[in-house]
Amino acid sequence: MESTTTEPRAGSDVSFRPRRLGHVNLWVDDLERSIDFYESVCGIELVRRERALLIAFHSNGNTHHDIGIIEVSRGRDRYGRDGTLQIPKTRGIAPGLNHLGWEMENESELVAAYRRAKECGYPLQRAVDHLISHSVYVSDPDGNGHEFYADELQDWRSIYNLEREEEVTGLWDPLVAAPRTQANYNVDPPVRRVDRAPLHPSHLTGVRFSTRRFDDMLRFFTGIAGLRVVAESAGPQRQARLAGATGRVDMTLREAGDSEPTGLRAFRMRLNESLDPGAVASTLAAAGVTANAHGDELRVVDPDGFVIEFHQRDA
Repeated sequence: MESTTTEPRAGSDVSFRPRRLGHVNLWVDDLERSIDFYESVCGIELVRRERALLIAFHSNGNTHHDIGIIEVSRGRDRYGRDGTLQIPKTRGIAPGLNHLGWEMENESELVAAYRRAKECGYPLQRAVDHLISHSVYVSDPDGNGHEFYADELQDWRSIYNLEREEEVTGLWDPLVAAPRTQANYNVDPPVRRVDRAPLHPSHLTGVRFSTRRFDDMLRFFTGIAGLRVVAESAGPQRQARLAGATGRVDMTLREAGDSEPTGLRAFRMRLNESLDPGAVASTLAAAGVTANAHGDELRVVDPDGFVIEFHQRDA
C-alpha cells in the first residue's frame, strides 16, 4: 500500500470510537473459489452475493457479514445501484485487503464523527448508503481502507439473502437528515452452522497488522479511529493491542522489521465448538489446505494467502 497523509489539524479531535471490528473485506483472485473455501472449509455461510459486481458476503449470524470478498478488478469499472462508480478499475488489481469494517453504536455517533472530520479538514474518501448500513470510509497512514458504519435495520437478512442480488450501494449525504439514535446491532444473535465444514466459527474477533510507520499508525488508530490501547510492549519491535468500546481486543498492531511484510497479517475467528487443532490440521492438509496447529489455535491459509486464526478462547 502507498502511504498517505492522514493527519488532521493540530489539536483536532475526530475519534470515530466504534464498538468493535465488524468485518474484513478482501480482494480475491477467483470469487467462486473463495466462496467455496470460506463456506465449505471455514464453515462461514454465504449470505449474499452481487453477481454484477463480483461481490459475496459470509456470516454465521453475528452480523450481516464477517467476511466480504470482491474479485479483483481485471481492468473493468463496476457501478453501484445509482450509477455511481463503486469499484474503479484502478483499485483491487491484486488480492489483498480492501478495508476493515468498524461497527458504530448508532448513526448519530457516526454522523458526529463525520462532522468532526469535516470541521478539522481530515480527508474522507466517501460516504455511502448500503441499505443495511450507512458508512464513512477513510484511509490510514499506510493506505489501508477503513469503513466506519452504523446499521440501519436489525433484520439485515431481509436484504442480505441469496434470493436478492441487486446492487445495494449508493450515495449518502450524512448531513441531509437528522441521524438516528437507535442501535440496530443484535447483542445476542442466533448463530448458524455449516454442517459440511470441518470448522464451526461464530464470528470475527480481530486482526493482526504490521507497519513500518508504527507511531503514525498508532496515532491514527487512537486519534482518528478512536480505539483504546489496552496493552503495549517495547520490542525489539513495538506492539500495541487496541480495543473498541466493547473492550474486546480488535487489533494487534506490530512494528515490522525492514525485511518483514506489512499490512494485514491475519484475522481471527472465534470457534463455536471445541476441536483438536492437530487433528483438524491433518485433515485439512490431506485435502490440500495449508493449516497448522499452534497450541489450542488453528491457522488456516486461504487460496489467496490470507491467514485465518481460529481460536477456542478469547485472548
